[in-house]
Formats: sequence, structure tokens, C-alpha cells
Amino acid sequence: MPLVSHDPLTESLALIEHGLRSDATRLSRRRRSLAVAVDVDGDVACTLFVRRSVGYVANEAHLLERRGTAWHLLGGGGGGWPDDGLADRPAAEQLGALVAVRGGGSVLRGPTRRMPWGARYARYAQLRAGAEVHTVVVGAVRELLVPRHGNLVVVWRGRRPPSVTAHDGSGQLLGSVLLHVRTMRPVY
Repeated sequence: MPLVSHDPLTESLALIEHGLRSDATRLSRRRRSLAVAVDVDGDVACTLFVRRSVGYVANEAHLLERRGTAWHLLGGGGGGWPDDGLADRPAAEQLGALVAVRGGGSVLRGPTRRMPWGARYARYAQLRAGAEVHTVVVGAVRELLVPRHGNLVVVWRGRRPPSVTAHDGSGQLLGSVLLHVRTMRPVY
């Protein structure tokens, strides 16, 4: 696969299966897209990429659902970042929180539905952790190791977001992260 192409499904599947394989420090003319985060909650997953576009750097979150043995791309969202997001993570004081919520959203599961009432959604939040945070624990079940750049995604099923806590390198609890559901409205 050429380095300049970006296939969200193929790259998301590789990220789900293998996790983050490299810790690239920047985008280039040849490397226009980099995987930065992944989270899996049962049969839903979210992957996060940064992509160099014309005149700006975009972040792209992709939500996937496993049906049987195969993963299917449901949709996602994204936007521009002031930088590529690959620099070393700042201290919590500079970031303004131990873990800052950068955005999020939701996608309808079961795309054959005509009406959204009673539908199921896959939801996600984009996070940036401060330098003091070593791991983020989601729902007391999943432990996400914070990469050098501090970018993370958290995915969940259902209406209510999971509890999210930040921990230091020795496992000590540093604090809780509040995921605001109001900012993650469904996309029909």
C-alpha cells in the first residue's frame, strides 16, 4: 500500500488487530495519514487518525461495528486541529485538565432503520491526556495506555458514557474525566 493513500476501513482494521505500531512524530509529504488512537468496547470500535490535508491538519474518528466475524465501518467525524497533534503531550496545568475532552459524537448502529426511535448508537469521545497521566481506565474494565502525544479515543455502546479515570505510572488515581453526553448528539 502506498504511503500517501488513506483507506479508513483497512487502516482501522489493522489498528484494531495490532494496536498502535509506531510512534511517528510528524506527518510528511509521503506520510499524509497516521493512526494515533484506538479503543474497542465489545462489538464497537473507534479509531483516530491525523491526516495532512491542503492547508490544515484534520483529525478523523471512524466508528466500526462487528457483525459476526467482520468489522463494518459505520461512519465517524472529525475536524481541523491547529497542529498535527503529534507533539509531546503538555503538562496538565498547560492543558487545563488532567485529561481534556476534545470532541466526540455518535453514529447509528443498524443502518437499515428508517426511524431513529429506539435505535442503538455507538458513541465516542476524543481525549488529550496531560504528561502526568500514564493510563486511562474506562468503565473499570479497559485500560488505555496513554501514547507520547496524549491523544486517545473512548468508545461505548448505550446512552450513558462510561466512567473514565486517569492514573499515574504507579497506578495511583489522579482524577475522573467527565464525558458530556450533550456534546455527542446522534447523527441520523
